[in-house]
Amino acid sequence: MSKEISFQKKLKKQFLSINDSIESSFNKIKPLFLKIKKFKFNPNSKEFLIFGITMVLIIIFFSIPSFFDKKIIQLKIKNQILNKYKIEIKFNEELNFGLLPKPHFITKNLSILENEDEIGKIGKFKVFIHNDNLFFSKNIEIKDILFSKAEFNLNAESIKSFNKLLFTDPSEYKITIKDSKIFYKNLAGDVLFISKIFESDFFYDYNKLENNFISKNEIFNLPFTFEIKENYFNKTLSSKINSKKIRLIIKNEVDYKEEQKKGVITVGLINENTEFNYKFDKNKLNFSSKDKDFYNGQIDFKPFYLSLNLNYKNLNFKNVLNNKKLLEEIIKSEIFINPNLNLNLNINVKEILNADQLNDLRLKIGILQGSINFADSKITWSDDLKITIKECYLNADEDQINFVGKLIFDYNDIDTFYSFYQVKKVNRKKIKQIEIDFVYDLSSNNFSFDNPKVDNEFNENLEKLVEKFNNKENRQFNKITFKNFINRFFSAYVG
Repeated sequence: MSKEISFQKKLKKQFLSINDSIESSFNKIKPLFLKIKKFKFNPNSKEFLIFGITMVLIIIFFSIPSFFDKKIIQLKIKNQILNKYKIEIKFNEELNFGLLPKPHFITKNLSILENEDEIGKIGKFKVFIHNDNLFFSKNIEIKDILFSKAEFNLNAESIKSFNKLLFTDPSEYKITIKDSKIFYKNLAGDVLFISKIFESDFFYDYNKLENNFISKNEIFNLPFTFEIKENYFNKTLSSKINSKKIRLIIKNEVDYKEEQKKGVITVGLINENTEFNYKFDKNKLNFSSKDKDFYNGQIDFKPFYLSLNLNYKNLNFKNVLNNKKLLEEIIKSEIFINPNLNLNLNINVKEILNADQLNDLRLKIGILQGSINFADSKITWSDDLKITIKECYLNADEDQINFVGKLIFDYNDIDTFYSFYQVKKVNRKKIKQIEIDFVYDLSSNNFSFDNPKVDNEFNENLEKLVEKFNNKENRQFNKITFKNFINRFFSAYVG
C-alpha cells in the first residue's frame, strides 16, 4: 500500500513538473506574440512551426479528462454533490468535458430527486473541478456548480431538500441557479404560484460563519430579492425580502434552539415599519404585533388559509389617496389573483383623519380562489349614519380596475346629515334608508351609479339624475362636487 502511495506522489510530482514546464513555455513564447503584432508570419518559418506544435500539445494536455471513463466521473460527481449538499442527482444524458473558461464537466436534462421522485429538471448542468486533480479520474473533486434553464416542482415536503442546503458544512465553493422557474404546489399537486429565478447563489461566508442564499426572483409579475443566512453556531436563521416596485421590505429572525420555533418579523411598507412575533408548528402559524391591540392572525398550512385582524386608532385618508398608484400596481401585479389563495382580512379603524365626520371603519376583504370581495364592510358618519358596502367585488383587467357593489345608507337621525351638507329645508324628508349600486374606476377615479332606492322604493326622478351623472365625462368627487351631488339627489327625490 505504501508503495502505491509513493508511486502516486512521484507521478504527481512529474505532472507538477510538466505544469511548470508549460508555464515556462508560455513565458518563452510571449516574444512570439509580440512578433505576431509587428510582423507577418511565414507559414513555413521555424517560429510558426514551434508555436503550432506548442499550442497543439497544450490543448492535448488539458484535454486528458475528456478521455476518462464517463460513468466513473458521473458517479464521483453524484456522490460528492450528495455528500456535500444533500442533493441527489441523476444523469440522463452524456457527460462532456470543457476546458474554457476553466476545466468543467457539462451535461443536459439532469434530474434532481427526492425519495426517487423527480422534483427538478435541469436544462443545463455544469460542474467545475480542481486543477490539482485534473488528470486523475479517481481523485476528481468538484468546485462550483451551475444549474441553468431549470424547472423545480416543489411543495411543502420536497422543498425540504433545498432547506438542507442551509445546514450543510462550510464550503469555499458555491452553487448558482440561473434563468429558471419554481412551480410551487400544494400536496394535492395544484400549482399555488410560479416564481422566476433570474440568478441565485448559495455560498458560505467565512467572515461571518454563515451559509448564504441570495436570489433575484419574480412572482406574480413582481420582482424581488430574497436573502437567507443561517448561523449554525448561534442556531439562528435570518431572511430578507425586498421588492422596490411596491416599496416593501420584510425581515425575519428565527431562533431554533428550542423545539418550538419562535421569531420576529419586521415589515417595512412605504417607509412605515411594523414588527410582530410569531411561533409555529407543522400545521399552523400564529402571529401578533408587539402591540397586541394592533394586529393578530393565523395561517393554516393544510390547506393554506390566512386570517388577519388589523386594528388602527387613526388612519390618514390623504395618505390612502396619495398611495392610490401603489394600490393599482399591487392589483395589476396579480399577486392576489390566484385560485389557490384563501384569505380573510379584517381592518378596523377608529378614527379617519382628513375625512369629514367619517369614523369607525370595518373593512372586510375576502379572497377565495382568486375572487376578491369586500362584502359587509361598514363605516359610520358621525353617530347618525351607518354606511354598509354590500355585494362588493373587484373586477380588474389590463386597462381598468373597477370596484363594483352596493351602498346602503341607514340613518338614525337624518337631520344632522341635512344640516352638515346644507340641504334646503324644503327638500328635507324623513328618510330611513337609501340604496344605490355603484362602479368605481380606480384608474380614472370616476364613479357611476345605478338603481337608486329610498326606503326600498324606486324613484323616477332619481333614475334620471344618476343617468345624467353617468353621461358626464368627469365623474370625480371632491368635497364641493360631492356636496352638490347630495343636494341635487334630495332635490330630485322630492321632485
